[in-house]
Amino acid sequence: MIMLSHVQQIRILKEEQKYVSDYARLTAMRVDLTLDNAKQALVRVEAERNADCSPEHIRRMGQIVLDAHSIQDIGFFRNGHLVCTSLGGLSTPIPQRRPDMDLGQGYSLVFAVEPKLFRSKPLVELRRGNYGVLIRSGRLIDVVTDTGMTLGVATNQGHVLELSGTAEPQLIRALLARQNAGIGDRYVFASHRAAGLAAFAIVDREPAQTMSGSDWREMLPLSLVISTALIGIVIWVSRQQLSPEKTLELAIQKREFVVHYQPIVELSTGRCVAAEALLRWPQRKGEMMNPDTFIPLAEATGLISRLTDLVIEIVMKEMGSLLRNDRHFHISINIPAGDMESGRFLPGLAAVVRKEGVDPSQVWLEVTEGGFINADAAINAIKAARAAGYQITIDDFGTGYSSLSLLEGLPLDALKIDKSFIDAIGRDAAKSVVAPHIIAMAHDLKLCMIAEGIETSEQEAYVKEANVQLGQGWLFSKALPSEQFRAFYNRNRAAAQLQPDFT
Repeated sequence: MIMLSHVQQIRILKEEQKYVSDYARLTAMRVDLTLDNAKQALVRVEAERNADCSPEHIRRMGQIVLDAHSIQDIGFFRNGHLVCTSLGGLSTPIPQRRPDMDLGQGYSLVFAVEPKLFRSKPLVELRRGNYGVLIRSGRLIDVVTDTGMTLGVATNQGHVLELSGTAEPQLIRALLARQNAGIGDRYVFASHRAAGLAAFAIVDREPAQTMSGSDWREMLPLSLVISTALIGIVIWVSRQQLSPEKTLELAIQKREFVVHYQPIVELSTGRCVAAEALLRWPQRKGEMMNPDTFIPLAEATGLISRLTDLVIEIVMKEMGSLLRNDRHFHISINIPAGDMESGRFLPGLAAVVRKEGVDPSQVWLEVTEGGFINADAAINAIKAARAAGYQITIDDFGTGYSSLSLLEGLPLDALKIDKSFIDAIGRDAAKSVVAPHIIAMAHDLKLCMIAEGIETSEQEAYVKEANVQLGQGWLFSKALPSEQFRAFYNRNRAAAQLQPDFT
């Protein structure tokens, strides 16, 4: 057996070092993807309205856990104590631990968390606001390697979060002190930074030292091929597995979003006289992502205005002909509070309305009552919108803290009664008392009313008796794609013409 020369050994060790460095990079990428997936779960759960540890709240947390790839449980904290998780409520609330590491933007990490409702080794928790998610064991280093390599993730101070094998503490400290890679007496190692953490890879250097000449000649080209392929995988994964923000931005650029239309009926006649445009995001498996999931992300990342523009464009293109042919028909479009306050969308809306030959009065702009920060700016923008001919609807009315002052201060045309008050009809005495007051105020102010979320004949009869003009909900129809909505509209109009006209 011909042993390798010193020069040959150095050369093969350098190739080994490059190979190990590529794995450290791939592990760092896995850390980023895992944390992004956990952050997306937190964004979704923070959008939940009913954070009360009710069966529905726990069910929704459980669904988010199932949808995510990287988390095992979600916990909800109240007054500094863990009170429930996606697995159920806690009989005795558990004090909340202080975070071990701040990641910025409201996120923090808690190390070595022992789950309370299931058995597991200590896990890493990502936390924001009143929620925390437990990251699945091994997920931060979930990278396929050869059997002789050890992968790990640690803080810059040397606290190891996950490790696929064994590694000496002094070796970990040594590699954390380096930015790229190194060759020690026994190991070849490399580290790469990710999200304030250090991902590292370690392999024993002994096989390279004892290799024969023929082994070396065979191994060197192979290692170059594997290393090059690994770099390609890293690049491919980085393009395919983006952060939630980048994924959303790319989806907007590629126009992946669709609009569904929920019919709005005239309660006195049953005729479909309008539709609310509702944005949906199709996913790879065929399901639709609900706006409650991605709208908070769009608002937090500054992408919401681009979504607003896209919705306006799609709606006018799909519904333009229907609006032109039926001048009594209108479309409601949800406008984020920030866009309404700035009014920046109005020139673009005016251009597309003019292009499609639609009367501005056929476009109703829905704004949520709790979203305004600068009320004065909102009033000025709403006045400008109304001056241009658009109708303004206050959405989710009754759920905010300033409902009465908004009714008195904002120039409005219509009021949408929140679904929670419609749900309470005949079931929740406390909320059932609120609905008549809202209806009475709207009548006094001569506002058109839309009852949202009508699902039963009893609810329809109640709001109809109260002289609420319009209604929408599953009793009439769910939100439909544009072609299915047109079919519904045509059937509804045909049926309405068969009814005797007593006017």
